[in-house]
Amino acid sequence: MPGPPAAPSPAVPRGGGLDQGREIDLPGGPDAALLLHGLTGSTFELHPLAARLHAAGVRVLAPVMAGHGGEPEALRGVPFCEWVTRAAQHLSRLRGSRRTLVVGGSMGGLVACALAYRHPADVAGLLLLAPAFELKLPGKVAAVLGGLGPLRRLVLRKGGFDVRDVEMGRRNGRSALAAVPLSAVAELRALSRAVKQILPEVSAPALVLVGARDHTVTLRGARRLVEALSGRAELLVLPESQHLLGIDVERERCADLALRFLEQLPLSPDTKGW
Repeated sequence: MPGPPAAPSPAVPRGGGLDQGREIDLPGGPDAALLLHGLTGSTFELHPLAARLHAAGVRVLAPVMAGHGGEPEALRGVPFCEWVTRAAQHLSRLRGSRRTLVVGGSMGGLVACALAYRHPADVAGLLLLAPAFELKLPGKVAAVLGGLGPLRRLVLRKGGFDVRDVEMGRRNGRSALAAVPLSAVAELRALSRAVKQILPEVSAPALVLVGARDHTVTLRGARRLVEALSGRAELLVLPESQHLLGIDVERERCADLALRFLEQLPLSPDTKGW
């Protein structure tokens, strides 16, 4: 059974700091972006991108994902469908925008694919940052252990953050969860398997970015994801980055690519009058 939901985090007030790990809600338009962070993470992972998009006039919403924003135990028992359902509710807050770009980091990248499948009219494009389509060996082992009855309730402290920028990693630790329930890693694997089944029906244009130094997910998995999508999809490797691309050493290039990708997204017939 799912555990109790985490207490909602108040949104960052307009004009307030974006690096607090809380929901980020910034005005703008006519285009919008929904930013989804990764497992045990927070909106800090994406706050530089949020700032760049907002500076370009984009309406930005970065929610705290289901089970996050509190203690690690609150994430234990949260099914992956809850991550998707809650993200869909936030996506609906952007309905009426000319184009909505959905950005997802790691776990958030898989959730973004699920949103594009479930709500294709609301997703103009996907920007996937190191999507957790295939975990490296430590993650695979944790997912297997998290699927075993006696171990599902275990919550293990993390050894750090997969980011090359040391200062950003230190600041990220202020809002990210310090430990991970093994059951949550098992749910991440289940989400990946579910997304694998729907990718051939996801037609939204996609840009997938991965770090060449990533210790969490595989480049092979990113390639497979790109190949499975039915819409236009491109894979780019950032040579100096690890997993948390939004705050790593090439975060400015990541933001440049995001803005360029958004600008190139086609307008639907219903929005050409904007």
